[in-house]
Amino acid sequence: MTEEIKQSEPSDGQTDKGNGQPRASSGSTLQSKNIRIHKHRTSVRLEPEMWSALNEIAALEGCSIHDLCGAVHDLKGPGASFTAALRVFMMEYYRTAARSNPHVQQVQKLAKVPLKSDRDKKKLTGV
Repeated sequence: MTEEIKQSEPSDGQTDKGNGQPRASSGSTLQSKNIRIHKHRTSVRLEPEMWSALNEIAALEGCSIHDLCGAVHDLKGPGASFTAALRVFMMEYYRTAARSNPHVQQVQKLAKVPLKSDRDKKKLTGV
C-alpha cells in the first residue's frame, strides 16, 4: 500500500531564510516533498532517484512512505540530519539486499582475486 506524496514547488526563486534575498539557483536537482511523520507534516529535499528508491522500498515493505519515514526518524540519533538518515537507510537497505544476491556474491569473489587473463576479464564483463 503505497501513497503518492505531494511535491512542493521547485526551490528556484525562493528566498533565503532570514535575509529575504532571492536564493541563487545552484542547478540542484533536489526535489522537495511533503511527508507526515507521526501526524506532523514536514518537507524533505532529496534527489529524484532517492525519492524513487524510497517509494520502491515502501512498496517492497508493504507500508506507506510516511510510515517508512517515521520509522527512520525514530531510529536516527539525536541531532542527526533526517535527510542524511534517509539516505543512509536507503544505502543500507540496498547493501543488505545486494549481499544476498548470487550475482553480486560472484562479482565480489572475482574482485578479490586478481584477473589472470583476458578470458577472466571477459567472464566478468561479458565482453
